[in-house]
Amino acid sequence: MGRGITVAVVVAVAVLVVAFTDVPAAYVFAPLLGVAILWFGIGSLMSLQAGAAHIPDGDPAPVDPTVERTTYWCAGCGAEMLLLVRGTQSPPRHCGERMRERVEILRERLNDDR
Repeated sequence: MGRGITVAVVVAVAVLVVAFTDVPAAYVFAPLLGVAILWFGIGSLMSLQAGAAHIPDGDPAPVDPTVERTTYWCAGCGAEMLLLVRGTQSPPRHCGERMRERVEILRERLNDDR
């Protein structure tokens, strides 16, 4: 039997027990509610485990601050982060959104190239 059919049968049996016996409804439905809450909680925690499985490819690469200065900016709250070690090419998240990347090439470096 499928999970949905099993749940429907258990609830139907619980309703019949309450309807045709003098067992209080709280004694029948409280354990069913407890199992439902436990089932929902375990499912929620298992979905969090799958989200943490992302591991970047390769080793982190240090960023040379004498060549360029890379910062990430959050449009939601204005937080700014200076990049010192690049783990992946994708920008980090903040306030539920991807941060915007800004690369500043240092003026001294531009003058040296001329």
